[in-house]
Amino acid sequence: MATIHSALATVKSQYSKLVPESMICRACVDVGHHWRRRKLDPAMTVHLLLLQLLARVALISLDQVAHVGVSAVAICRARMRLPLLVWMRLAELVGLACAGDDDTQGYCGHKTYLLDGTTFTTPDTPELAGKYGKASNQKKTKPGFPIPKLLALMNLASGAIPRVIDLPHARGEQTVLARMLRMLSPGDLLLGDRGLVSFAHVALMMRAGIHCLIRLPRCMVVHGRGNGGRGGRGGRGSKKRLERLGRQDLLVQWNKPPQYKLSWMSKYSWRKLPASLQLRQIAFCLHRKGFRSQWVWIITTLDCPVKYTAQSLAELYGKRWDIEVAFRHLKQTLKMTKLSAKTVDGVKKQILAFVMLYNLVRHLMNEAAKKQGVAPDRISFSDALTALLYLDADEPMPRLRVNPKRERPTEPRARKHGGYCYPVLRQSRAELQRPHARVRIGASTVKS
Repeated sequence: MATIHSALATVKSQYSKLVPESMICRACVDVGHHWRRRKLDPAMTVHLLLLQLLARVALISLDQVAHVGVSAVAICRARMRLPLLVWMRLAELVGLACAGDDDTQGYCGHKTYLLDGTTFTTPDTPELAGKYGKASNQKKTKPGFPIPKLLALMNLASGAIPRVIDLPHARGEQTVLARMLRMLSPGDLLLGDRGLVSFAHVALMMRAGIHCLIRLPRCMVVHGRGNGGRGGRGGRGSKKRLERLGRQDLLVQWNKPPQYKLSWMSKYSWRKLPASLQLRQIAFCLHRKGFRSQWVWIITTLDCPVKYTAQSLAELYGKRWDIEVAFRHLKQTLKMTKLSAKTVDGVKKQILAFVMLYNLVRHLMNEAAKKQGVAPDRISFSDALTALLYLDADEPMPRLRVNPKRERPTEPRARKHGGYCYPVLRQSRAELQRPHARVRIGASTVKS
């Protein structure tokens, strides 16, 4: 194993496959960015930021790791010179390159993608607080942190994330879902949770030839012979049953709501949507030891019960949890829980850098999975991250640790260690950091 001083050469060797200098130059040319020859060119700037996130060092200590002979101020200025559009285009190219040939795999010939959102925190600056906002329970008089929301699109076969969108904390994911659908091609299959389902989005996906498999909230379920739900989204009677395809398998019709109430879609686009949609609704029951049985309803555009059985679709929706595991790797293993950038552009660039680093680790996991003959999700993410950091450029890929197959355990709702019981910070940090006033009484000084 090599020392950390050879990390830059190792990263460059891996980028020769995934993020070569030609790809970075292509991203700059695609967005119209011009640069001159210098030591910190766009390729070196991108590599240094990814190395900093990989080695988990401060910016002032990055030169001791990379040995490039530049100061932290020069690196910071180089990152500011590189436009945000270059990072966005480069993250898209890296995500597509990491998918590779695994992008052809999927469910019954359909490329399968997962879509979900997560949150993280940033430093408490006026610019970030005005852009992303804080939680509703954090008043202006109390200290708090801006909470950006991240919507990510993940490829199920390779685990790569080709596209992410950041948005304020109080904005719903449905407002930017139409932008995310542009990354998909006709015939692709999208898996989502119940917070991403609506008549307008399903209609847009069907018009683009994209299939969906989304969980339904209880208020949108068609029971019996119609009158969909209990007057929830779309009004009473907007959904009805058409045909019974099997046990807990129905062919239903969604009618277009009579009133236009969408802020993210124009009235002209709303009028172009069809008057009704024909979808397939499947229900299944989840049994878990120690918990009550729970019914789950899913809606899909795959209406052929022979080719797409209800059992296979229910098992496929169970894989939606893989994107939650990807968020855990981003936030816990890669330490993306709280970012360090203090500007909006800096936060967005750091998000894209984390996503590119995650895709690079996933590529190593896919290569190791092919070599060791196991599924890619069985390879240890932390072991692949360690191999990326310490592996020499001329050293072959070692055998990575394979996690055993295990079911999700039922964790007890209790703590083993109490930790440190510090009081809650109820005032601003600036007020608490003020020095105490000193009152002079005679020959002594008293602290008030």
